[in-house]
Amino acid sequence: MAADYSILDDLKRTVEELQKSVNGSIQESIDQNKQVIKELQTQEQLYQGINSEGIDIKPAYANSTIRIKRKKGQPIDRVTLFDTGDFYNSLEVIAGKNDLMIRTIISYSVFLVNKYADILGLDEENWTVFLEKYTVPLIKKNFDDIIAKS
Repeated sequence: MAADYSILDDLKRTVEELQKSVNGSIQESIDQNKQVIKELQTQEQLYQGINSEGIDIKPAYANSTIRIKRKKGQPIDRVTLFDTGDFYNSLEVIAGKNDLMIRTIISYSVFLVNKYADILGLDEENWTVFLEKYTVPLIKKNFDDIIAKS
């Protein structure tokens, strides 16, 4: 009597499908939560004076900029890259297969990136927050759906 290995073949196909679903789940999570990512980038990082490496944005504002920001009632104790909100509003989130890109095409963005370097992109802390709150639950849901079909 020959052994029936079909159950093992089915299990193997299910495991392969689970593996393939991870990158799609990451991309889906990013696509579904672009506004959340923008808020993490702008409010939890840039407005707090933190760059994509998780360190303070440097160099500090010039004295002339500090005077302008003081008149506007904006923070002067850190570089926020916030003036009118145009830069923050111009940010776009693009989902890759297992990562994301944040970009802007606002006219003066080249100046900002040249002066302040690593300002676009989530730092490790915010990327971890995003993954734990949005991506991991989606991966689990997608896994559950795949397993339920098998």
